[in-house]
Amino acid sequence: MSAQGIIGFGLLAALALLGGALVFLWGQGAFIRREFERQLASQRLWARALGDASLDGLLIHRQGVILFMNSALTRLLGVREREWLGQNFATLARGDEVATFRAMLEAPGPEMASFHLLRANKTELLVEIASRPLEFDGQPATATALRDISRHAEDAAKIASLAHYDPLTNLPNRAYFTQLLRQAVAANDQGHGTVTLFLADIDQFKRVNEQHGRDAGDLLLRQFAERLRAMLAKDDIFARLGSDKFALLLPAASAPNRGLSLGGQIMAACGEPFIIQGQLVTLQLSIGLALCPDHAADAAQLMAAAEQALAQAARAGGGRLHMFRHEDVARLRAAPVVRETPPPPDPAHLRDEVRSAIGHGEIRLLYQPIYNLRDMSLAGFEALPRWQHPLQGLLVPEQFMKAAEEAGLALELGAQLIERACTEAHASGAPRVELGIGAPQLQDPHWFARLQAVLRKTALKPEQFEIELSEPLLAARREQALSLITALRAQNIGVVLGDFGSGASSLGALVNLPVTRVKLDRRFTQKLGQDPTADAIVAASLSLAANLHLTVTAPGIEQEAQLTQLRAQGCHTGQGPLLGEPASRAVARATMGAAVS
Repeated sequence: MSAQGIIGFGLLAALALLGGALVFLWGQGAFIRREFERQLASQRLWARALGDASLDGLLIHRQGVILFMNSALTRLLGVREREWLGQNFATLARGDEVATFRAMLEAPGPEMASFHLLRANKTELLVEIASRPLEFDGQPATATALRDISRHAEDAAKIASLAHYDPLTNLPNRAYFTQLLRQAVAANDQGHGTVTLFLADIDQFKRVNEQHGRDAGDLLLRQFAERLRAMLAKDDIFARLGSDKFALLLPAASAPNRGLSLGGQIMAACGEPFIIQGQLVTLQLSIGLALCPDHAADAAQLMAAAEQALAQAARAGGGRLHMFRHEDVARLRAAPVVRETPPPPDPAHLRDEVRSAIGHGEIRLLYQPIYNLRDMSLAGFEALPRWQHPLQGLLVPEQFMKAAEEAGLALELGAQLIERACTEAHASGAPRVELGIGAPQLQDPHWFARLQAVLRKTALKPEQFEIELSEPLLAARREQALSLITALRAQNIGVVLGDFGSGASSLGALVNLPVTRVKLDRRFTQKLGQDPTADAIVAASLSLAANLHLTVTAPGIEQEAQLTQLRAQGCHTGQGPLLGEPASRAVARATMGAAVS
């Protein structure tokens, strides 16, 4: 073989060997590649298993674009991983946090942060996140761990609430209110307004617990808090300081006269009975009022001044608002702790106040239910005028009607009350409403015509309305009364003779007067079973009324024994604290509904 042949053969052999080597190497490369991919897949499975084993959410992403979500995260958000791969995780943030969340994902740092995320069902959760760099599929990426801290936030809020709020009424407690009071006074150091502080005690709240039980007492406190909270402005601060003690703080922007006005409204609101476990319960408040900087220079002094004013209100008999006066301090230190009737207001000042109250329609009507004692069905209501005086408390007609007469406004007030009684009776569907009148109405020759006009205007049937005349007034103005009673009965309007038994002419008066009903003097009702004279007068009155075919009402029933004796003796109707306290039109309507049902 020639040299060229040998060389050619060698080249071919070498090429063959090289080709074999290349084939071998190619096969080895494919093997290595498959092995690498297998190991990578295994690592991914291992990483997923490790991620899914975590109780916290785990997200792997590149600048927010989702590469991986573990099972805890998908469960937390209520989503499926495959539907979100390749999307930006920042879109799951709450709308106002999307931009901040996106920036944090694109440039993660070592600091922890918290964000609000939206679940698939649109509910919101608070998460705490922390990020670390890593490689994913051989490329730089970021691992972000997410922990749901919504429960922790709720627990923290509950702890804060327990520390700052009364659990029964959800009002600020004493400690928190003291802090808020200090802040309000400090904010007013520049003297740009008046900080107004009320302290209020519920008079005789212990009796409510004793008569109705502590559960009823708690329910009453909640209803009381809700009623007052509904009357307040957004910035007013209302707190419960103790068992039956409350505080109200008005902001510095409030004018001082708002405090007195609001105090009167609060007293009036609490005069409306509360319905507790199917029973009507009335409250009476004692309120102390103090102002900063008028009465105090700092929060502690303001609280002390309000305490002094509250003590003065309680010493005056309760049921009234008292504004702090510096001279009260010495008086309170020297005076014994007794409950006494406050001195009457200056007559001239009272006339001015009554004039304003009538002009603004502030004298209102409360309605006390009257029941048929035979079957305890509702017979009607007595309309009782009341005036919530801002300082003197809830006043009855004996305390303000004389001032109205002296101011020449008795007829105007009477006209207001009659129209209101007829309007509210018709609106509520009351079976009957009774309203008392006095000497000014008897002396007014046009009064009866005005009454007829009111009945037509309000569409109240005459037989649903009754006028009450007291027996002493009848005795003093018999001829005028007889003329009016005759006219009223001719129109089928009922006439009630009130305070029956209190005058010497009562028995004889009944024979010649066309009245439809007599109402006993409440003093006899209240002495039943204790005073033989009262027992005899009630028995004689019931016997006489039966012979004259008149209905008898016993007012002032306070005890079960009184009610039992009256029913046994055949008394027709009755009213009093035992059966129902005077209430607003709304409560009266509820009472009527309960009686009907």
